[in-house]
Amino acid sequence: MPRPRIAMISRTEPNTEIIEQQLQGQDYDLETYVCSSPGEAIEAIKGADVIIDQGVPMPREVIQEIDAAQAIVSFGHGFNHIDHKAATEQGVMVVNSAGFCTEEVSNHTLMLLLACAKKLTHLDRLVKAGQWDARTRLEITPMAPVDGQTLGLVAFGNIARATARKAKVFGLEVIAYDPYVQPWIAKEYRVELVPSLEALAQRSDFVSMHTPLNDETRKLLSTAFFKAMKPTAYFINTCRGPTVDEAALIKALEDGEIAGAGIDVFEVEPTPGDNPLLRFDNVAVTPHSAGTSDNSRVAVQVQVGQEAARLLGGQWPMSVVNGDVRAQLPVRPAALNG
Repeated sequence: MPRPRIAMISRTEPNTEIIEQQLQGQDYDLETYVCSSPGEAIEAIKGADVIIDQGVPMPREVIQEIDAAQAIVSFGHGFNHIDHKAATEQGVMVVNSAGFCTEEVSNHTLMLLLACAKKLTHLDRLVKAGQWDARTRLEITPMAPVDGQTLGLVAFGNIARATARKAKVFGLEVIAYDPYVQPWIAKEYRVELVPSLEALAQRSDFVSMHTPLNDETRKLLSTAFFKAMKPTAYFINTCRGPTVDEAALIKALEDGEIAGAGIDVFEVEPTPGDNPLLRFDNVAVTPHSAGTSDNSRVAVQVQVGQEAARLLGGQWPMSVVNGDVRAQLPVRPAALNG
């Protein structure tokens, strides 16, 4: 009987050392492929029992060519590059690396919040340009307080919960909008659930976006939301760029409808150099780096390897994002932590 085959697809040559450490004791063959087109991805995944995907888009046309794989294990928290609906139709589990960067992204969110409130990037540029005079003093004010202000979280998953926990340290009151979260979970974190996005926009001094990207959340926030925000409020996005109508955000900034923004993710990445978001003094930007650290870089590989090991061992993985697929699959033992 042939050994189970793992196909790892990536946009660059991958390093599999940490992943293979987690697979010790399993009988398998691991093959790596650098894929720059759907055709290359289709060829790579033929006959694979488990697919490990490191950032390669897997639209429906690729998913439909899966002929043996029981699961796709994806690097990272987000999985919008994989058509999970098509995978469900094929009876294929989509497994993400939920939790590997929760602390990093929540830290980055608060870093952007503080950078906005304290005008960090703008004042940094002025001082480095030799401008420290009466005109600079005029640029310092108005400056938003943090203590006693309200942070509004759009969605209340693991990263938002970590953000809420840490925001309390800075004296922020925290509210959240998430129609899928039970009220006792919010109560555990001392967070008030609000009934609508409009209510969240109207009450928040800082708004932070934490939704996954899917058909329901694409451009979830647009013109009406930004018009409902306070003109003194800041908007922060560390989840996925297309959850926000970027043109509407730019217009809100141009019209002074909000005070500024902290943006780690964009509709198109890398974002073009002429993106208006890059020219505002009141917008702090980073290159989709919120989840990155030396620790998280290792943690994601450990988690991917452990999920692949569970699959080869016949267990359910820890994080199946298309849960409806379970009804189509044979019964498996519950996942066990490695």
